[in-house]
Amino acid sequence: MITLVVPCYNEERRLNFSAFLEAGQEGFSFLFVDDGSSDQTYGKLSKYFSECPHVQILKLSKNCGKGEAIRQGILFLAQNLKSQGTDHHQEWWGFWDADLATPLAEVKNMLKYQAIFYPNAKGIFGSRVYRLGSLIKRSALRHYLGRGFATIIAHALQIEAYDTQCGAKLFRPDIAVEAFREPFVSPWIFDVELLLRLGQHDVIEYPLQNWKDVSGSKLSLLKEFFRIFIQILKIRSRYLTKKIDSNPL
Repeated sequence: MITLVVPCYNEERRLNFSAFLEAGQEGFSFLFVDDGSSDQTYGKLSKYFSECPHVQILKLSKNCGKGEAIRQGILFLAQNLKSQGTDHHQEWWGFWDADLATPLAEVKNMLKYQAIFYPNAKGIFGSRVYRLGSLIKRSALRHYLGRGFATIIAHALQIEAYDTQCGAKLFRPDIAVEAFREPFVSPWIFDVELLLRLGQHDVIEYPLQNWKDVSGSKLSLLKEFFRIFIQILKIRSRYLTKKIDSNPL
């Protein structure tokens, strides 16, 4: 069973309702988290999915940021799991960007990749790697900003991942509950904190077959560079202070 948390903030024009409905027929379940939207996102979610057994909707009273919206979604799933006493050992939870820049078909590709090459892995991060045979449509600016960001966190936070920021990630429920238990330092680059919380041994990267840049992103690395840099320093202080003191970069 696959359950995806889909954070939504003012997504009324970008939600592909038919794609989510079709995925429900293939065994997917979704928890849409309306992160205090000021448009008609919640109304449209309620309208299109009111009679869908594979869809739940969680409405937050105010905008908290993507990381906290996903965290609240994971905690909601965990609470339901506890109350139902369900066996979750064969399940996968995850989160997926509402714009479906990563097609939902990639979920099963990710799971096949994990089962064949890394059967013991408990977390799978989608990674936007340019390579022969893939269809990764990303603007040159976003690509180079992304590579710059990856280089910074590699040195500042000792993270070896190629792409931490892709909004397509899967987890076993037990590590998802652990990883999302506490609030994040950063509302936007919380993905980096996930790796620091989980460690990099049980998490793998899957090179996506398809990814398409969708306009309307709420975060611009270029515009928010200074604030993101401050958040990296805060994350470094929170997670790596002792390690850095004993083994400086």
